Amino acid sequence: MLRGVISLLSMLVLSIPVIPAERALAQDNPNVQLIAPGDPAMAKAHEKSIGELDGFLEKLRNPPAGTENYSLKLGFKDKDKSVVLTTDQMAPDVEFMWVYQIEGSGDHFTALLGDRPEYIHNIKQGDRVAFEKSDIFDWLYTENGKVKGNYTACPLLLAGPKEQLDQYREIYGMVCD
Repeated sequence: MLRGVISLLSMLVLSIPVIPAERALAQDNPNVQLIAPGDPAMAKAHEKSIGELDGFLEKLRNPPAGTENYSLKLGFKDKDKSVVLTTDQMAPDVEFMWVYQIEGSGDHFTALLGDRPEYIHNIKQGDRVAFEKSDIFDWLYTENGKVKGNYTACPLLLAGPKEQLDQYREIYGMVCD
């Protein structure tokens, strides 16, 4: 199942850091998609995700048959020798990454970092992360092989080649407004 989560996340190119463009161009990593701080489409996607977050959390607590790969997207920023979490899309040097194997009680959670950070240095893939409900930026799960949620992928897909968007719609059932 872990391999399925990692493969799904990798295929959907879900890591979305928000960093200065000159730093990103110097890194030239084709697996990292950049979204400008304050992007209106990303703000709308985040708003939609948060509007449906309680429904996701209810399913996470009691997963219906045919659902799996429950994951959350969090915004990470290096601070001293650790990281802080933020949902502020205007904050500089934030890298948005997915966590999985979520455990929680009330509005407090822990999960494993599923992505390999590209720009954040004080955390690594597989580290356990503690966070609050208010730290959640997006969510996803699969139901009978189709992606539910993951609204923040849509600004990336809509900005890319139409063929790629059509492929994701067909394979994963992604619906982008």
